[in-house]
Amino acid sequence: MRRISQALCLALFAGLASAAPTLPHHDLQVSLDPAAGRIHVTDRLHLPAALGRSVDLRLGAAFTLHSDDAQLERLDAPRGGQFRHYRLQLPAATRSVSLRYSGRIMAAPRSAEHGMPRAVLDADGAYLDGASGWVAWIGDTPATFSLSVALPADWQAISQGRRSADGRRWQADTPQDDIYLLAGRFTRSARAHGEITLDTWLLDDDPALAERYLAVMGQYLDFYSALIGPYPYPRFAVVENRWQTGYGMPSFTLLGSRVLRLPFILHSALPHEILHNWWGNGVWVDARAGNWSEGLTAYLADHLIQEAQGGGAEYRRKLLERYTSFAADGRDLALRDFRSRHSDATQAVGYGKALMLFHMLRRQIGDAAFVAGLQTLWQRHRFSAAGFDEVAAALQSTASGDALDPRWRDTPGAPQLVIAGLDVQPTADGHRLRLTLRQSQPGAPYPLNVPVAVQLDGGGVERLLLRLDAREATLTHRFARAPLRVDVDPQFDLFRRLDPAEQPPSLARLFGAPTQWLILPAAAPAAERAAWQALADQWQQRFGNVRVLTDAQLDRLPDTAAAWVLGTHNRALATLRGRFNAGAQGLDAAAARLAGAHYPLADNALVLLDPDNRRPPLGLLAAIDPADIAALARKLPHYSTYGQLVFAAGTLEKRLARALPVAHSPLHRVLGAVDPGPPPAVAPRLIDQVSAPLRFD
Repeated sequence: MRRISQALCLALFAGLASAAPTLPHHDLQVSLDPAAGRIHVTDRLHLPAALGRSVDLRLGAAFTLHSDDAQLERLDAPRGGQFRHYRLQLPAATRSVSLRYSGRIMAAPRSAEHGMPRAVLDADGAYLDGASGWVAWIGDTPATFSLSVALPADWQAISQGRRSADGRRWQADTPQDDIYLLAGRFTRSARAHGEITLDTWLLDDDPALAERYLAVMGQYLDFYSALIGPYPYPRFAVVENRWQTGYGMPSFTLLGSRVLRLPFILHSALPHEILHNWWGNGVWVDARAGNWSEGLTAYLADHLIQEAQGGGAEYRRKLLERYTSFAADGRDLALRDFRSRHSDATQAVGYGKALMLFHMLRRQIGDAAFVAGLQTLWQRHRFSAAGFDEVAAALQSTASGDALDPRWRDTPGAPQLVIAGLDVQPTADGHRLRLTLRQSQPGAPYPLNVPVAVQLDGGGVERLLLRLDAREATLTHRFARAPLRVDVDPQFDLFRRLDPAEQPPSLARLFGAPTQWLILPAAAPAAERAAWQALADQWQQRFGNVRVLTDAQLDRLPDTAAAWVLGTHNRALATLRGRFNAGAQGLDAAAARLAGAHYPLADNALVLLDPDNRRPPLGLLAAIDPADIAALARKLPHYSTYGQLVFAAGTLEKRLARALPVAHSPLHRVLGAVDPGPPPAVAPRLIDQVSAPLRFD
């Protein structure tokens, strides 16, 4: 993201109300030659007077810049680097010049996550953004643009902003910090939503799929407009991508073909990417201070929807589980150092930790003040860059209370809570409870308002807050009736490291272990053994903690190891099968029994975990066909919070995905003779602050 100064921001909004241009404007005439992978660009660049007569430009190294009506000076060395830099000297008495350049879009590094290159122009389509350097850009200054593209006859072009009626021209009149150009053989479907155009661009004509998206896009635009401020663009589009991405650009989202067709994406990834038009593409991220937009977007999209459906506490527990599994023990980073997701640890911090901080602030200042703060953030910083400090100031300006404490953002780590003391004494008028909590993590304590739920004899729950600024603090409270159970942070409202006993058995505990041992079946057919070895290699590349041994080498497995048994013909099952048989879960030589249903091993690929979370994590991955094993290697990291999984053999259609319960937690204590169970949930919903309804059918 490019940064725009506060002074330039003020000048920008003053200029938007006048005829004088305050930002550079690119009038781009583009020709694409997919067969050759070449692009030809003519740019009539209009420059505001405030920039003076000399400006510096950045252009991709694949191009050489020319101008017939201005002086250009090359600033950097002839070779090396992704970009070339030029100084443009304007002639006297003119504020516009013509630039021209052409070149071949070279093969670029591909994402390790989904294989998409940084830039592409080939026979199947084009994707170009700022990283490809296809537009000559002035420093960190945003711009407006118009764009016309010459294409093969059966291609269409897509960019941000307003599309002309004939589809040949795009125009963005609001400030942009990047210009995107996509092209290919798309089928477009569209409808009007008030003054906003909704459209889908699919690689294959699929009217039913297009209708599913067009039917829900408008409600999210209305909801977030009411929550934050008016939607800032004239259109919103869903664009299909041949790579399995989930990207949010100004006025459109780029979703992979398989991603696009998952039914839950309509109420998960879609609202997330729509919301990025406010956070990330509307208020830009000052990357010098860390990327706050992913956490805030996830909080107001993914979490908000789960909270509205009664699943907020479970969603937060899973985030804390991911952090504890993947980012604790020195593997995390400070939020100020998070730029983008490139691993499970960076996702746990940049999305999960940031989301939890916004949740803690909301609980502290209240829903109405939090919503007012969101609107202040939008009004103050629309089309300019903000860092964590500006975000905290805007959210906090409408209410009293602590701002987002810099300690949460400037240092890695998380608090860890333990009950250091709990005592109940009868008194003349009832019962006195003394609860002492301690932060047990290394390093300085964090500022915390810790929720405590106390269940009472005869029914009822009292909910208290314990302020914990120091290493230790004590809460004393008198009750008319006897306390029966105490739960500390029962709805996972605090960002903290979970105690191992608070974490249910899950794939994340194996994936995030210091070492995950993979036990291969030595006597399996060669193709199956090769598939298991390929899975091990793939997981080593992703997680970096894999060690492999065979079922003939079990004497080398440490007693405390986190381990996977690979395949049901694995001799390790002779000694470990008993750990997969407990409660509603069972495993014999022919089938697994899960939640009352039987799943024959011949017809299913499945994952079972040892359900006792007090023991080192142990998993069984049962599959026979090498193609199924290869597909599971890719799929299972996306199911990290689950403890039981069943897929149909051959198709890998999901038949069961179940999270296991937490059987033991050190942050609840039973004081009476009978455990009354967890306290009933209190479920405030941010969605109730907005009059625009949301449907999730």
